Amino acid sequence: MSGIRTLIIDDDVAVAGIHHGFLLARGGFDVVGTAHSGRQGLDLAAELLPDLVLLDIHLPDMSGLEVLRQLRNRPHQPTDVLVITASRELETVRAAMAGGVLHYLVKPFTSQALNERLDEYVALRDELAAGSSAGPLDQDRIDRLVAPARRATAAAGAGQAAGGHAAGQASEADGGGTGAGLSAGAGADGVRLPKGLSRPTLDAVIEALRASPEDVSAAGLALRLGLSRVSARRYLEYLVVNGFARLTPRYGAAGRPENRYLWRR
Repeated sequence: MSGIRTLIIDDDVAVAGIHHGFLLARGGFDVVGTAHSGRQGLDLAAELLPDLVLLDIHLPDMSGLEVLRQLRNRPHQPTDVLVITASRELETVRAAMAGGVLHYLVKPFTSQALNERLDEYVALRDELAAGSSAGPLDQDRIDRLVAPARRATAAAGAGQAAGGHAAGQASEADGGGTGAGLSAGAGADGVRLPKGLSRPTLDAVIEALRASPEDVSAAGLALRLGLSRVSARRYLEYLVVNGFARLTPRYGAAGRPENRYLWRR
């Protein structure tokens, strides 16, 4: 069964990679494309027709709000949008909510915060699927469907009021980085594995990553451990998402980055 087709639009290559890794480790989502500018994001959205877009507001060529507006004006099936951004101005939040975003998540944040938003989104999709053949909706079901948007509006307002204090708390919880992350204080053994990951393989990946004096690629680690590249990348991204490893994009001659991974010592 295929996952929820997701497009990531973020100008920061490393942050986009972390989002990708988070969705990969979580399961249930299929990242069909990644864009680092508004124009590229719109072109990919037209080509790939994603179910969900993770959208940054600060893009190099246009505002994410303009991307949102153009997404809403397209004639095809509406695309759900979850904003993930450092922008916390009230005008920006209101414009995003008026554009119909499901959630507005301010960077930096914990992986739990993102997970909660995604859980709500999955529940919303299930509710819509169940109601598609049930005829007219009653008020209770309508309230459940619009609840995520109401909560997102309230949370955005609270975040605006809290200002720098909330940002400082989130930054501390995130270990000082951007995007999603978890404290590694409990150790990797204390984290429940998502479906499809095994403890023995994870232990082997951790051991190899810890033993490496420099960053490694998914392909190199896969060759060393006898894994497929996709499988190795999933384990590595899982460790990045949970704060045990660091992702560093390395640019080659063609300018396309290769993701490298380094154990957090």
